[in-house]
This record gives sequence, C-alpha cells and structure tokens, in this order.
Amino acid sequence: MREGPTIALPARQLFAIPDAGAVQILCTAGCLWLTLDEDGRDVVLYPGDSFEDASGRRALVYAFEASAFTLLAQRRSAGRPASAKGGRFPIVWAATRTAGSG
Repeated sequence: MREGPTIALPARQLFAIPDAGAVQILCTAGCLWLTLDEDGRDVVLYPGDSFEDASGRRALVYAFEASAFTLLAQRRSAGRPASAKGGRFPIVWAATRTAGSG
C-alpha cells in the first residue's frame, strides 16, 4: 500500500496543494470540498473517496467539518478518470453558466 502524509483540517479550514497532478487525495475522515484552478468542477469527498488529476493545477481543499486526508504519490497513466476506493466515485458538480452571465 502506498503511504503519504495525512493532513487534519479543522472545520471550515482551507488547504492548498500547489500541484494536484503529483498526488492522489484520499479522504480519511469528515467531508471535503475540492476545486482546481481554472476548472469548473466542484468535488465532494467522503471517507474512502479519492481524487486524482493529471493537469498539474493547484487544488484547494476545504473541510466542511473536522476532516482528514492523505496525499499519495500519483501512480496512474494520464487520461484515466478519477477513481475512488471500493469503486465509489466522489460527487462532482460541473459549474454551469446561464446565458448572459460572466
């Protein structure tokens, strides 16, 4: 099993990952919201869910409640979709714009 640092975040705290393409983010406790620079998606992770992205963009991780996550070294080929432990996928919302909005 791959191992990496575990980060504990108190509720309503933010954590920045400068290069999300280098790591897999594995939620181990609580509930996390994750977004990438210049990416319209919002990702919500629950314990056992993980997120991977090959773009190399900065990720912001926000704790809805006291939470923890582990950063694992990225070991997947580019182009594969993000996956979650146990076959469960994180909840992803795509940002949409209505006609006339910014």
